Amino acid sequence: MRWIRKPLAAMCLALIAQHAATADDRAQPCGTEEPCHIASGSYYAKPPSGWDGESTLPVVIYFHGYKQSGRTVLGMKALMRAADESGILVVAPNGTEGRWSVRGAPSTLRDDIAFARDLVHDISTKWPVDLKRLWVSGFSLGGSMAWDVACLSGDLFTGFMPVSGAFWRPHPTDCPSGPVTMLHVHGRGDKVVPLEGRTIRDRWRQGNVLEGFEFWRAHDRCSDDEVESTGDRGLHCREWRSCSGGKRLTLCLYDGGHAAPNDWYPKAFRWLQETVPPRG
Repeated sequence: MRWIRKPLAAMCLALIAQHAATADDRAQPCGTEEPCHIASGSYYAKPPSGWDGESTLPVVIYFHGYKQSGRTVLGMKALMRAADESGILVVAPNGTEGRWSVRGAPSTLRDDIAFARDLVHDISTKWPVDLKRLWVSGFSLGGSMAWDVACLSGDLFTGFMPVSGAFWRPHPTDCPSGPVTMLHVHGRGDKVVPLEGRTIRDRWRQGNVLEGFEFWRAHDRCSDDEVESTGDRGLHCREWRSCSGGKRLTLCLYDGGHAAPNDWYPKAFRWLQETVPPRG
């Protein structure tokens, strides 16, 4: 019996150690203070306060603006407050030298579409991700990154909510991913990324936001039926709900500049939650 008990005890200890390792994996030493590192880059992450450590989490991957970092995103009070109140895990990747390798833009330092795929894999090993609530957002150049991810790896995600950033020239004529759900917001007075786009250093050209959104309507095969809504500061949204695969598209413009409107993120997260497919 002694010979039998000893291996059993060892097995029990191994199981306990395995469980502890799993718990430790979910309570990563990286996240808000120290970035999580993967082979292709790094990112910060912040779960919502009050999370029990086990329940599945909606996730928004938020790509920062030009020359910023994931730490900048964690410092965006309106975004972080809205995500916390909605119980969302915020993942804030770091660009290479503060830039994203968006097609047509100046930087080509890294394959950031591959990096986005690597992010999804690594996040899923560290947190219990709700795959029906896996979203992408971004600001300015990070918004352009969100458009590129939607075009090239849109099938990995269930929704996109870019802010003040879109395709660069040349606009794509096709996207390999299927139809996508997207809520885009842009200031009519944006001078950094104007609605019509602009030329950078006589070489690179930002795309036209309205033209780009017409591309998405065609790509998603949306019907001509649309719903219009208005809000403060001249906010005007056009939404197409009858798109291929049950997807939805909404374009919102407002009387502002290179930023999201006040109270935008709570509205955006509510909109995304409404588009989540039913559990089956």
